[in-house]
Amino acid sequence: MFKSVMRQLPFMALAAGLGVACLSPAQAADGKALFTDKGCVACHGEDAKTPLQEGFPKLAGQTAEYAFNQMKDIKSGARKNGQSVDTMKPIVDELSDAEMKALADYLASLKEPPAAAAPAAGAPHPGKTLFLTKTCVACHGKEGKKPLPGYPAIAGQDKAYILAQTKDIKTGVRTNGKSNAMQPVMHLVTDDEIATIADYLSSVK
Repeated sequence: MFKSVMRQLPFMALAAGLGVACLSPAQAADGKALFTDKGCVACHGEDAKTPLQEGFPKLAGQTAEYAFNQMKDIKSGARKNGQSVDTMKPIVDELSDAEMKALADYLASLKEPPAAAAPAAGAPHPGKTLFLTKTCVACHGKEGKKPLPGYPAIAGQDKAYILAQTKDIKTGVRTNGKSNAMQPVMHLVTDDEIATIADYLSSVK
């Protein structure tokens, strides 16, 4: 019996080692806990939609694919604009792909229930008209809520953040993700029109 136990020890040790190695993905499955433990709440708010200050993005309800890709791009250095380098990169550098996926899935789960239809009012917001005529709707969906794969949901986003990102895409400072597809469109939109669109999108519930 002793010899039998001794023969099993290497396999038991291996199994124990694998068990320890599997703890990280298991913990990573809890995106909500990661959002707190990794300090995301400090800048994006406990609800992921109340940023610490203007210019920080709201993350609640963002598509999982987009959120995951942005974290990967910040980690690899493909995205370098805004708060990406100084604030975000040190954090995502410590995240595994499994943890980033868990965070992205958690953020995507924070969708608010559809708002009740508002009664018909007067003329639409001029930014809404521009959102349609400048073809923003083609990629970001109706009211910026239902984007094509790989594009962000931008309805209700922080106005200062929208302005900063569109400016960086227009000038070529931001080049990751779908920026190259958006840049030609941005050159057809004036700065005043961008501000009007940003004002509209930030007001969408």
